[in-house]
Amino acid sequence: MHFEILVEGQTELTALSYLMSKIVGEYEKPHTWKIHKHRGIGKLPDNLTSSPNKKDRSLLHNLPSKLRAYGQNMQESEVVVLLVDLDERKDCIAFKSELRSVLGCCEQKPNLLIRIAIEELEAWYLGDRKAIMSAFPSANQRVLNKYVQDSQVGTWEVLAEAVHPNGLSALNKLGKRSPLVLEQKKKWTKAIAPTMDVNNNVSPSFCTFRDGIKSLANI
Repeated sequence: MHFEILVEGQTELTALSYLMSKIVGEYEKPHTWKIHKHRGIGKLPDNLTSSPNKKDRSLLHNLPSKLRAYGQNMQESEVVVLLVDLDERKDCIAFKSELRSVLGCCEQKPNLLIRIAIEELEAWYLGDRKAIMSAFPSANQRVLNKYVQDSQVGTWEVLAEAVHPNGLSALNKLGKRSPLVLEQKKKWTKAIAPTMDVNNNVSPSFCTFRDGIKSLANI
């Protein structure tokens, strides 16, 4: 099976670069994948059949045109995997239904697997306490113990409070959209993802992603 994986940005690309081989095995033995990053999640265009704005490189804005293109050329042994964060949205099922409805604009529909990280990708890291402690031995366990898995409580902020020197307050001083905050998220990914045990993760959204990939790969 070949997986064309669409993600929001560099953090997700880095994480899956480590995790895919843990889930389906070494690249080309026999499965392959390509991960495509975007500039944020964005939003679906009002007109799903229109050509995308070339200046907008967000994931959802370009999703309809990408799915149409994949549908014209995709083989049975290929699948598009769409991975997005739920963020502040309250209804995961409704969001997934909205995303799947995009297939309606495709004359030829590609194989599509939609997976949603709840609330954010950092929930997957928090689902593997051993990996966090391996990467950050001095992580604040009180903060980790209070976290309810896959709850919508500001997931990246929970991880920041647990692993960042001086906690979340130090990052808040920079502003949530500061490039330095994004760099910290990348740092956490590079430190935690390589040691994650994909078969022992308590994040339901990670397990749903993992099992969907495994099912398609007949593992």
